[in-house]
Amino acid sequence: MVRNAPGIRKALAAVLGAAALTAAACGGGGNDNSDVKLENVNPNVNSTATSQERQTVEIKVTDQGCEPAEVTIKARTRVVWKWENTSEPVSIMLAGQSSPQQTSGEYARDFDQAGLSYPYQCGSTTGRIVVE
Repeated sequence: MVRNAPGIRKALAAVLGAAALTAAACGGGGNDNSDVKLENVNPNVNSTATSQERQTVEIKVTDQGCEPAEVTIKARTRVVWKWENTSEPVSIMLAGQSSPQQTSGEYARDFDQAGLSYPYQCGSTTGRIVVE
């Protein structure tokens, strides 16, 4: 039997509150497609299609967030997030998967399926990738 129930309740409330804030930050509005899953984003950026065969769009990661926060791309485009020496580690959360927390470097994903919109979280800010 657990005797310190108030302490456990406080800890549980803190965890649930943090989860709610994270979910709210990832939320969007408008015409989000609830079927957007990691399977719609090609995590294998080293596939047989070389980077020369794909258009590449860069998003700059800074201490203030991602610039541009929203991009519209064509299907079969590679999006590359490039860190600009952020003072604190930042990660990208996209379709339920997170990049490593880092202060420099790159993170890339290929977007092959047209007609979807991908909200993402860039540190404490949000963005969106729209695939035409």
